[in-house]
Amino acid sequence: MVKAKPQRSAMSELVSVIIPTYRRPERLKRALDSINAQTYHKIEIIVVDDNNPDDDDRKATEAFITQYSSAFPLKYVQMAQNAGGAMARNWGIAEAEGALITFLDDDDEYLPEKIEKQVEKFLTSSLPRLGLVYCQINFMDSRGQFRKMRAPMHASGNRDALKKHMIRNLAPTSGLMIPAHVLHEVGGFADLLTGHEYELIMRILVHGYNADFNAEALVNMHYHTSGRISTSIRKIRGEKALFRIKKTVFPLVGERLARRVSYDHFMDLCRRYLQQDDRRASRLYLKKACRMDRLKFPTLLAYAGILAEERLNKKERG
Repeated sequence: MVKAKPQRSAMSELVSVIIPTYRRPERLKRALDSINAQTYHKIEIIVVDDNNPDDDDRKATEAFITQYSSAFPLKYVQMAQNAGGAMARNWGIAEAEGALITFLDDDDEYLPEKIEKQVEKFLTSSLPRLGLVYCQINFMDSRGQFRKMRAPMHASGNRDALKKHMIRNLAPTSGLMIPAHVLHEVGGFADLLTGHEYELIMRILVHGYNADFNAEALVNMHYHTSGRISTSIRKIRGEKALFRIKKTVFPLVGERLARRVSYDHFMDLCRRYLQQDDRRASRLYLKKACRMDRLKFPTLLAYAGILAEERLNKKERG
C-alpha cells in the first residue's frame, strides 16, 4: 500500500503519468510517444520497470529509456524484483509530484487530448469531492486497427456510480485520472491477482468520493494474445478473491443488486471452468447461478450459449 502524503492546499497544474512496464520494451515507445503528443504540457512521466534485475527485458528497457528523447521530464525507476502491475503503480504514485495522477499501460496509447480533457473535467465538474474522472476507450486489434469502442459507461456522482460499477467496471486503468491525495488517502492499488483498477475505483467510491466522466474515447487499448490470463486458473482464483471483496460492499447497494452481481459472478465462473474442461466445477457454479434466478430458464438458456461458444472455440483451435 502507498504511504500517506500531506494533501496540497491547491490543485497543481502538474499531471503525473505512470507507466508500469514488464516484458514489453518494444511496445513502450508507442505509449511514450502518445504522452509526448499531448496537447496538455504540464506533465511528468514515470516509467516503472517491473522486470527482474537480471532479465534481458530489464536490460532492453533500460537501454531504450537511456536513448529515448522526451519533451517532458521522464523519471525511470526500477523495481527490486518483479512485483506485478499494482505494486509497480504504487511505486510510481510514491514517486509522483503531480496533484493529478493518470496511468498508462505500456501497450496502450493516449489520444492527444486525453490529459487536457480530463484536467478540464476536474476543473469544470459541478460535483464536490471529485475522486476520479474516467473516459471512453477504443479497442484496437493486434495489427493496431480500430476494432470497436468499449460499451459506454455514463455514471457520475457517488451512489449511481457505485451501483453501475458493481455491475461493470467503470473504466480500465488507462482511462483513469485520480487526485494524488485521494490515492494516498485510500491506500493505492491492492495487490490482487486481477481487478486492480476495479477494486480501487470501488474503494474510492466507498470512501464517499464522486466520479465524473469524459464521454468521448481518449485512449486506444491494444489487444494481443501473448501473456494474457483471461481463461487461466490463476484468473479464476483472482475472480473469486475479487468477489469476496465485492460482497463487503453489498450492504451499500441493496439485496437486488447484490443478487445480480452474484449471479454474474457465478455465470462467469461457470464459463471459465468450462474453458478449463472442468465440467464438474462448471455445473456447480451453474447451480449457484440458478439459485439467484427465480425463473431458471434465462440461466439455462445462457448456459446453452456458453456450451455452443465453447464448442465453436474448440473447433477453431483444431
